[in-house]
Amino acid sequence: MHALTMGHIDPDAVLDRNTVVREALDMRIVGRLFRDLGEADTEDRWRLGGCKVEFYDGYIAVPWLGGGTNYVAEEFALQLHRETGCVLADREHGRLIAPEQLQGLNGHAVATQEATVR
Repeated sequence: MHALTMGHIDPDAVLDRNTVVREALDMRIVGRLFRDLGEADTEDRWRLGGCKVEFYDGYIAVPWLGGGTNYVAEEFALQLHRETGCVLADREHGRLIAPEQLQGLNGHAVATQEATVR
């Protein structure tokens, strides 16, 4: 499983599979995006695309790849990056994720429509 890690983290540390927080995420923005895209489970834990969100000191992570792509997590990451300029990473595999590598909900809808038309 690949987790999509989002936060103001040191890109060089990601390449070494570490997390060094430079600045905590703005939780007001995170909360608004969760209300727009996420859902709370019965224990009031946030989920994106049915996957549990992990909160850490200043950053968050959510399952993303493996057994299918979590397009809701991608959309959340794209919007969070757009609003905060945060780093997107597959920290466990030591790689940075550029926004262009994510489809989000709009890209997924376009890909689905194209497959249906053919």
